[in-house]
Amino acid sequence: MGFDSVIDPGAAAFEQQTTLRTKVVDRLINQQGQPKITIQSEVAGTAGAAGLVGLGNIVGSVLKYGCNFLIQYGFGPAVYGLYTLSLSLINLITSIFNLGLDDAMVRYVAIYRGKNKSSPLQGLVIFCTLLAGLAGLVAAILLLFFTPYLVQLWSLLRPGQSANNKDTLVKLMPLLQLMAPLIPLLCMQVIWFAGLRGFKAFKFRVLATSIVQPALQLALLFAVLVFFRYTVGIAVALLASTLVSTILALNFLLRQVVKVATPEREEYRVREWLTFATINFLTAIIDTVLDSIDTLLLASFGVAKTQLGLYGASIRLSAFISLPLLSLNNVFAPTIAELHSKGEKARLETMFKAITKWAITFSLPIFLIVVLFSPYLLSLSGKDFIPAWPLVIAFALGNVLNSGTGSVGYMLLMTGHNKLSFINSLVAVAVNIVLGIILTPRYGAMGTAISTGLAIGALNSMRLLQVRLLLKMQPYRLDTLKPIIAGLISSIFTGVGLYFLSQMKWHVVLGHAIISAQLALIPVFLASYIGLLILFKGSPEDEIVMKALRKKFSRGAKNKTRKK
Repeated sequence: MGFDSVIDPGAAAFEQQTTLRTKVVDRLINQQGQPKITIQSEVAGTAGAAGLVGLGNIVGSVLKYGCNFLIQYGFGPAVYGLYTLSLSLINLITSIFNLGLDDAMVRYVAIYRGKNKSSPLQGLVIFCTLLAGLAGLVAAILLLFFTPYLVQLWSLLRPGQSANNKDTLVKLMPLLQLMAPLIPLLCMQVIWFAGLRGFKAFKFRVLATSIVQPALQLALLFAVLVFFRYTVGIAVALLASTLVSTILALNFLLRQVVKVATPEREEYRVREWLTFATINFLTAIIDTVLDSIDTLLLASFGVAKTQLGLYGASIRLSAFISLPLLSLNNVFAPTIAELHSKGEKARLETMFKAITKWAITFSLPIFLIVVLFSPYLLSLSGKDFIPAWPLVIAFALGNVLNSGTGSVGYMLLMTGHNKLSFINSLVAVAVNIVLGIILTPRYGAMGTAISTGLAIGALNSMRLLQVRLLLKMQPYRLDTLKPIIAGLISSIFTGVGLYFLSQMKWHVVLGHAIISAQLALIPVFLASYIGLLILFKGSPEDEIVMKALRKKFSRGAKNKTRKK
């Protein structure tokens, strides 16, 4: 699969990477009046790792979209709405009971690894594993026991709710109980994946979470539709696939720890870890509430199951826009902690700006495709999902604004400003709840989408300002305008083509799916966008990135050929 070519920094105990000088960095340092320094291979290394993670995320998202498509296609919007609501609640509970230890793992594994401190690293892995596992088990038991009482309490708090909403709650209860074992699995999985990120062992994380888990879930869901067409099958498929990926994560992490382990006794810096984790724990709760509050608001105001399904489908489709930033953040987060702990501000600022430009360059075409082709993409799940296209556009705007600010959230968190991260998230949730309560009763799902988008916009604006004031950095360069201009020109060109095709109304119906001729313009748009980027030419730093990506994947192809 090409993974053998990935540079694994954990393959030798705290191995030092080779250095690399770029014209961009030298010019930046000279402008700041600082002496020239030798820049390590963060640019090439990050580009290669981000390419791998990005490819994995694309494959994983396509597979996960396939899972959602099977549920939508096979069970309809109503069951899909129940599934979306149940998964949101499970994720909310998981974020609470992993106790904020995931980002603590990323930060401190990266720091200890960079400073060759294996004793506290081993202690950190053991401590976080035990604590998160016990917390997840407690959460699952509580959910199993209290789910009926929570449903009864909900009914008492809202005596005037519609029969449709009561039916949703009744059907939600058994599905939630079936999915309860997901909580300890997800708690452990998050911790172990965070450890792999700290080790920069990205290929293992990609294999477990982006390929094995969604591929297995997709296969099991297909079997459910063919042989066992019941809602319980959806939960069983998710549980089985999550269990397998969690076991793989543990195996991969243990392999990294063994490589750096020493005979010395483990060192436990519990107070330092818990201080960071406690604030991060509160931030994680608030962030998950921010992610889940929209779905919960819709359920609270008695929105029909069908609208819940449309809302969930819109979120899933627009989520593709954030994939490039997600991939880059996965790679960049441990680098932030490592460089900041060593006081290497120039390298950190250079990487921060590069990451932001890459996020915009790769997120913008996805955003434009989602906006231009939203009705036709939704029609693949059936005509019942087409009315969700305004929601898709609303979510797409929020996601592209999020990508446009780069890694500002991780810049604050990994540099120790986790108190500010908590305050920012708290403000965003307050904005989301207040606006949601005002807008949802009046405008339904669109009102909730607007409130969510405004909350995310406020969150990233605060982060951007704080990074500028506290770290004296900003994420933008002049050449960031190139992908924006290329996107605008390509959109105009593609929009003309869409207008002419819309007059012809060519499409093919396969079961519920409607395949429109307009979808054929997606590769045309991409070709136009890429061609314009090539015409505009990249910076010397971009050339290093492309060289690193070509080198990595060409090595992967050679290794794959040798194995054959």
